Parts: sequence; C-alpha cells; structure tokens
Amino acid sequence: MLKGLMITVISIFLVVAAIVLSNDFDYIQHGEAKFVYDTTSVNEEMAQQIHQFLLDKNIYQGKTGELFLLKQTDAGKWLIKFPVYQGGDVAPQLMRDLEMFAKELQNHILNGASLEVHITNAGYQGVQYFEI
Repeated sequence: MLKGLMITVISIFLVVAAIVLSNDFDYIQHGEAKFVYDTTSVNEEMAQQIHQFLLDKNIYQGKTGELFLLKQTDAGKWLIKFPVYQGGDVAPQLMRDLEMFAKELQNHILNGASLEVHITNAGYQGVQYFEI
C-alpha cells in the first residue's frame, strides 16, 4: 500500500516537474505557492501584473504548490488550469470560487478576452471545464 502511494506521488511530481521545466513555462512564486504561465503567450510584464493581482486579492495566503497554469491558444483563447481535483465531485463552493476568480482575472488582466477554465488533477490532466 505504502509503496503504491509513493509511486503515485513520484509519478505526479515528475509530470508536474516536466510541465514546469519545459522551456515554454515559467512561474512566479510567493511563499510556498506559485502560478505557472506559458512564456509564449504571457510575457514578463503580464506575469508581474498577474502576480500583483494575486497579492492584492490575498490568493497566495495559506496556499502551497501550484495555484494555476495560464496560457493562450494559437486561436487567441485563454486557458486557465486549476490543479484542484482530488477525486469525486468538485465541491460547489470551490467551483463558485474558481469561477469568480476566473472572471476577475478575465476582467482585470485579460481585457475581457474569451477564457476556458479547466479543473485538473495535479498533473494538469483535465477533469471538467467551463467557458467564461
């Protein structure tokens, strides 16, 4: 049982590390939490704006690990991926909180651009999504 759990944890860690260490991704960390972004669609200035937005909203407070991943598709649609899924149904309050956060990010940083929100596991594999 413990061996299986360790293999699962290591596998998730390797998947997340591969995403973060990819040449196209970077992150800004605050305390134990960080947000990851695709450097091909989010420049350093925008990343700093998002970081300041997160600080202003106290989003980092009490959080550890990766908060979300942000990137833009070739078609111009923004994708935000929240690695919060741990099995079962996603709690309704968490869904409302993620939707509210995504709308604020869309309005304050993304200039109202189309946004697709993905609920994912720790390896950023999508479980469900919605559009704003």
